[in-house]
Amino acid sequence: MQTVDTSLLFRYFVVAGLINTAVAVVLLLVRRRRSAPFLLLLALMMLVSFQALLNAFDHRGFFLAFPHLSRVSWLNLSLFGPLVYLLTRKMTGDGPRLYLRDAWHGIPFLIALGVLSPWFFQSADAKRQLLMDFEGLSKLDFGWMNQVNLCMISVYLLAAVYRLTRWKRTLPADAPPQQALRLRWLHLFLTSLLVILGISALGFFGRKWDLPGITHFYHYNYAAIVVLVYWLTWKCQHMPELFTEEEKSEAKKYRKSGLAEPVLLFENLRRFMKENRPYLDPELTHAALADLLGVKRHHLSQVINTHSGGSYFDFVNGYRVEAVKRMLADPRNHHLSILGIAMECGFQNKATFNAAFRKVTGTTPSAWQKDWMEMRYEPMGAVDGTRHGS
Repeated sequence: MQTVDTSLLFRYFVVAGLINTAVAVVLLLVRRRRSAPFLLLLALMMLVSFQALLNAFDHRGFFLAFPHLSRVSWLNLSLFGPLVYLLTRKMTGDGPRLYLRDAWHGIPFLIALGVLSPWFFQSADAKRQLLMDFEGLSKLDFGWMNQVNLCMISVYLLAAVYRLTRWKRTLPADAPPQQALRLRWLHLFLTSLLVILGISALGFFGRKWDLPGITHFYHYNYAAIVVLVYWLTWKCQHMPELFTEEEKSEAKKYRKSGLAEPVLLFENLRRFMKENRPYLDPELTHAALADLLGVKRHHLSQVINTHSGGSYFDFVNGYRVEAVKRMLADPRNHHLSILGIAMECGFQNKATFNAAFRKVTGTTPSAWQKDWMEMRYEPMGAVDGTRHGS
């Protein structure tokens, strides 16, 4: 029976991941605004995909054919931590642009480049002579430089987690939905990276000390990284509001949108929301709603921002709040919890629901329900006649 070459399958998987990332990056650069978080994320995606490619083809034949790619992976590692940290900073209140002070985080890369320069400046033939002893030379992959890289990545990831924790404490209870969305996404993103870093560390020292059972972790932890890149690509395509800032001037933003009848589109949108109730889907995204309407996403943004006076999240959550109010007012739902009703109406968590409800009504869900009950059961003589249409 013919056996499957798992290393070959892994290489195909990594190559497919790199091609997918490259195509996605080109498409995203063409379609989206180039904010700092967005560009940092695309750079990170390309970096980890290329690093996974170098790792997947880590054998003598590959580097004899492409000697100038040897030890490039050492240099790449000096960029990984700074990119993750800067991405976290830019998504947690440090502004949508890159500043001169951010250049300090390029120092590890410059130091690594200086250390590796003697190797990089050698001729291809000289490198091939040294690479003939590939097994011996590969032991240097686990030397002091990559141990420093591993420690530096750990420090940067922990600094990013600390930054996220501090930012979370500063968020008000009624923080905009976009900020709550960013908080959840960054928490999942950084947690995933810490898990992958732990697997990488096990694989690194497993190879260095030839520990049985975990020596292969060094290569195959990159499969998790490629999966992470696919996830990032999907988020960039379907939830670009994670990485972009709303512009202050709506007139400037939509001056060249090309939308002929925005009022008609907005009326169609309101009718669609009322009749089809897509807001009940907690996973409804900006792009998904545009697809349901059969319009371009930026046209949908235009009519929502200019005609509703709020963002996409404000608009959709407004319908969800009204649905919650209707259910709270229905005596048949009194056995349900307020949070349970909110989940049925499309909200994903308590914090987002409470913030949206207060923004629409000016009060809390429980206070609104209490006031409505008191009004409903108030004696007829005490009620203003206009309340009953008299």
